[in-house]
Amino acid sequence: MLFNSIDYFVFFLFCYAIYWLAPGKIRKYILICFSLLFYGYWSISFLFHFLSIIVVTHLFVQAILKTNKKVFLAIGIILNLLNLCFFKYILTYLQYLTKEGDISISWVQSLSEFALPLAISFYTFQMIAYLVDAWRGKFQESPFLNFLLFIMFFPQLIAGPIMRHDDFYGQIQNSRLNWDYVQRGILHLLSGIIKKVLIADQIARIINPVWQQPELYDGFSIFLAVVGFSVQVYSDFSGYTDLARGSAFLLGYEIPENFHSPFLSVSFSELWTRWHITLSTWIRDYMYIPLGGNRVSQTRFIINTLIVMSLGGLWHGNTYTYFLWGLTHGIWLSLERFFIGKCDRSQMNNFRKVVGFIYVFIGWQIATIFFRAENFEKISKYVSAFSNLKGNIIYKADFWTLVISCYLIQWIEFKKYFSEQLKSYTFYLIPALSAIVYFAMVKIENPIETFIYFQF
Repeated sequence: MLFNSIDYFVFFLFCYAIYWLAPGKIRKYILICFSLLFYGYWSISFLFHFLSIIVVTHLFVQAILKTNKKVFLAIGIILNLLNLCFFKYILTYLQYLTKEGDISISWVQSLSEFALPLAISFYTFQMIAYLVDAWRGKFQESPFLNFLLFIMFFPQLIAGPIMRHDDFYGQIQNSRLNWDYVQRGILHLLSGIIKKVLIADQIARIINPVWQQPELYDGFSIFLAVVGFSVQVYSDFSGYTDLARGSAFLLGYEIPENFHSPFLSVSFSELWTRWHITLSTWIRDYMYIPLGGNRVSQTRFIINTLIVMSLGGLWHGNTYTYFLWGLTHGIWLSLERFFIGKCDRSQMNNFRKVVGFIYVFIGWQIATIFFRAENFEKISKYVSAFSNLKGNIIYKADFWTLVISCYLIQWIEFKKYFSEQLKSYTFYLIPALSAIVYFAMVKIENPIETFIYFQF
């Protein structure tokens, strides 16, 4: 059920009406029911699989809280990782071998339609964090229904943000319908639609032919298609997050921000505090810090950075190109630390900020090729097309309009205009933006496109 579909619109209206008309003491159960329906709409069989993982994980959480034995933490984490690795890596590899004819396994072929359980990467990390937090003593009790709602809360279920228990538990009994949350919810929904439908989906129509047949385009268009894909990924994923946060606000919940103007960063260390924030902080708290954090030698810092960023790349997918994407970002972070040291925007002059912005821009585009391409053959074919002197071009008005719009939105968010300068105008801003979005969607060709991060 896509957030940008009529199905979700109808689903959410029913949920919203029933939820707020019901007495406060049963709203938790209503959200649980609608979250089960939301996931079951995609696959009933994998809903039961998901529920079984939730139950097993909770049993280990209870064992940790009662005994404080590390063995239960280890087993709980291992089981979650085995579940992730089986579906995301082992099963897809077996399907590849079956497809190529190297082996023949009937049950593998029968799972070809649903090779990857929806949201498995996100809910696995969320449950591992919960197990570790239980071991660290961050909470003393874990009511099962609260845990179930925390994991299955449908606005953030499919592609995050990756929540922590302290982001959510305190709101379960205290969600309230108030005008501030309604305004913020509507603004986030409008922002999400603009990013996803009016920017990401539209730029995808321009750049997809370039990625499919790069030999037909000139070298500058090849470069711009890389930039365009960066714009698409940001607008697509940030748009999803805005839609998720908007839905949550309208239900009386505030879930974490996941993007904050990442393309305006002046260093890679800053970028990774602005891009996919909840994944970055998860990697920091549950991988990087246990490896020693910043309290290690320069050499150990570089090794740890390369390890965690490479694993972060593999979290996105089971191909070596995702590994190379993560490794490349690890290299940029290591070079930055080795040659520059700590990068603090507040201590940079304007010249250093410009240089840093250019460094991040170029480094990000290089890594983006690995994120989009599926294998070395496609990477080689695409990179070689940079030397094309002739061919079709994409640098036309519609392309530049979309790119500039993406950066303009980030500049507005960076300056916090929505929460500060424009707050007093919200009453007029919402209908104005709604009208603009409506007429834009009516005018443009608007096929329903899935979100990029749904595949992860």
